[in-house]
Amino acid sequence: MEEERKAGAGGRGRADRRSMPGRWWVPGDVVLVLAVVALSVFLISRGVAGAGAGPHLEVRVTAGGEEVLTRPLHEDSGELKVTGFAGTSYLEISGGRVRMVDSACPDKLCVKSGWVSSPGESIVCLPNRVVIEVVSGDGGPDVVNQ
Repeated sequence: MEEERKAGAGGRGRADRRSMPGRWWVPGDVVLVLAVVALSVFLISRGVAGAGAGPHLEVRVTAGGEEVLTRPLHEDSGELKVTGFAGTSYLEISGGRVRMVDSACPDKLCVKSGWVSSPGESIVCLPNRVVIEVVSGDGGPDVVNQ
């Protein structure tokens, strides 16, 4: 009696799958796999299509609270010099990104921060009072959530 109850309730599906040699999936599995593949292709194509389209980005440099330099991020400007509170800082704009090459500060945390390229990212040198920001140059939003 107990064996009949087990076979009737939960064991029935397993028995059906085992009785079909060479078939380890059911038609619902195919639908699920196709849905996941279609969703993946859609998300990847949407990301690739939107990769080139974006706001015009600029690098804004301030020293002592005053804006001293604004350059387009997509133009390679090479190494630029900015005079701050403690001395001279050198930054580089190349390949659609910007970094602090050298600064007059003692610990060089701004140099160690590396490259930035996305709107809203910044490099700050507190002892020299120099701030490098990546901003949207077209007046639109700095960040877009999807």
